[in-house]
Amino acid sequence: MTQPRRHIAGQVAMLTRRCSERRHFLRPDTYINDVMPFEVGKAAERRGQHVYAAVSMSNHVHFAVGDTTADRSKFMQDVMSGIARARNRDLERKGHFWEAGSYGDTVLLDKDSIVAKMLYIWLNPVRAGLVKRASEWPGFKILPRHWGTTIRIEKPGKFYGRKNPDVVEFVPKPPPGFGHMELEEVKEYFEKLLRIAEDEIASLRRERNISFRGVKRVLAVDPMSSPNTRTSFGTINPRFATRNHELMASAKASYRAFCDRYQTMRQRWVRGTKKVQFPCGTVQLKRCAPIRCKPPADDEPGLFATG
Repeated sequence: MTQPRRHIAGQVAMLTRRCSERRHFLRPDTYINDVMPFEVGKAAERRGQHVYAAVSMSNHVHFAVGDTTADRSKFMQDVMSGIARARNRDLERKGHFWEAGSYGDTVLLDKDSIVAKMLYIWLNPVRAGLVKRASEWPGFKILPRHWGTTIRIEKPGKFYGRKNPDVVEFVPKPPPGFGHMELEEVKEYFEKLLRIAEDEIASLRRERNISFRGVKRVLAVDPMSSPNTRTSFGTINPRFATRNHELMASAKASYRAFCDRYQTMRQRWVRGTKKVQFPCGTVQLKRCAPIRCKPPADDEPGLFATG
């Protein structure tokens, strides 16, 4: 049985989704570069998500978000379905757009893990050897330079009807944990970390005499193609991220307790017991039924984001 998701307002998470058969459906071009920010901005505002970082690779996407509403699963549902509908019609194809199963959701438990995963997201095209700098990636991205600046996206010209707004606006934000710094200081701090990491990757490639593919070759990729490299089929998206062993153990214990209580309360609720209080973090059932949930504990690991 699939374990239930646990979403609590205030969590910071890295969200990941891969295209079906690893196909390059998201290969950057003018249309998909309009669709991505339109769908992300629309869903972020609707679902109360702070977007800290994002990179849309040719066959998968990464986001780092502050979930202020415990509604990030709906955020992903909105974004993924919107992109799939628009891009499938653009490519004149039918069928599955995203890989079978659900998206990857990793809760970032502390400041260090937030920094590490945001760098991981930005460095995706650099580590893949596609471009030397994250800023050179021709696809949709949200970098430190975008924080605090209103992104305004007009409705894409094709396949969008009157039910969609003519314009979407949203403001990417810096992550929590840096409130003691001015916005420009936070930007400079992360840009420096990013440059150092980019330089290290470039140096290693020079030592091995391996060049970067470059933007022209990225744009020349057939969106119906797939990489010719193998991929693992194991768990690639852990439930939590931190290097603090005690914090990791605490988060895992909290999740196990949640699962145990959820199953117990659900069985009572199905049997008709009236006064049932589900554990904090119950997601799907809460959307479908008028159930009550406990508030988060004062020592709940990993609550940073605020509304």
